[in-house]
Amino acid sequence: MIAVEEGSFRYRIGGSQGEGRPGDIVLCPPHFEFHREMLTPLSFFYIHFFYREQESGEEEGLIRLLDHLFGYRFTTPEQDRLYNNYRHLLSFFKSSNRASGRGVTHFVNDVWMLFCVEMESLARYKEIVHDPLMKEAKDWIDRNAHRPLRLQDVADLFHMQPGQFTIRFQTVFGQLPSRYLFSVRMERAKMLLTQTDYTIDHIARLIGYDNGYYFSRVFTKYLKMNPSKFRKIHSILL
Repeated sequence: MIAVEEGSFRYRIGGSQGEGRPGDIVLCPPHFEFHREMLTPLSFFYIHFFYREQESGEEEGLIRLLDHLFGYRFTTPEQDRLYNNYRHLLSFFKSSNRASGRGVTHFVNDVWMLFCVEMESLARYKEIVHDPLMKEAKDWIDRNAHRPLRLQDVADLFHMQPGQFTIRFQTVFGQLPSRYLFSVRMERAKMLLTQTDYTIDHIARLIGYDNGYYFSRVFTKYLKMNPSKFRKIHSILL
């Protein structure tokens, strides 16, 4: 499992290929060659685990679903939950107490559960939304979330009316594009607060806001605590 926190890379597994970006999970089955090429500087979790087969042929069935439904990469709509798992994993990796192993296991299992829920949903209803344009739009938002963006500008870039763009994006990813952009910014802000000593104003500019005051206001509304308090509670800096 390659769980991308920042950056991007190109991969090929079997006959499938694609790009892993922030919020993506790439899963490579046993005995498969995993070709990869870094596109931009990467920050990621590499997790090597064993899948306990419950029934004969279950692992083979899982691999087929991984390939046909996802191309070995999936993006959970529960990005808040995913990045919360990442923060806890980082904290446990830096800890040497006895509980750290159990903590890592718990949060890795939750990342795996996010995938299983998505896979079961697609397999049950066989409703695979194939919309390359919206996937391209999501990737574009991921790459440009640090810039001031308006929905109108993004819709114009993909030659669509804002209402049409909003409906298509929500159909594919289960949330409004404005909400997705906001969540990308907030998750990057959490990462910067916990892993750097940047000022609030500097973090605001890095995630697409003009000033620290506005960033603090929306962050506090989002998390029910201000950035300084969040940093004090969750910082992993020594």
